[in-house]
Amino acid sequence: MTKVRITRIVCLGCRGTGKLGWITGPCPRCEGQGKVPVAKALAMADERHALAGAGLVSGDYGLSTSKRLRREAAAIYAIAGVTPRWQAEAAR
Repeated sequence: MTKVRITRIVCLGCRGTGKLGWITGPCPRCEGQGKVPVAKALAMADERHALAGAGLVSGDYGLSTSKRLRREAAAIYAIAGVTPRWQAEAAR
């Protein structure tokens, strides 16, 4: 069986287009490439997961937005083949 090594993941900011709809120029997260290195994608996933919890508590996000952000964060970790920090901490 062949192992696959993931080196780049689609940018969560622009969804792989390389541009954000509300600003001109390239996406600042992926610099217009549409993909980011795994380490940067995992950092972005951690950020999304934290925003999901904080936004729900503060009232900035509704439950559906919070769930979507958490699903996106979990999907990035699944693609990378890494256990999310929040699941590893809960397992202790």
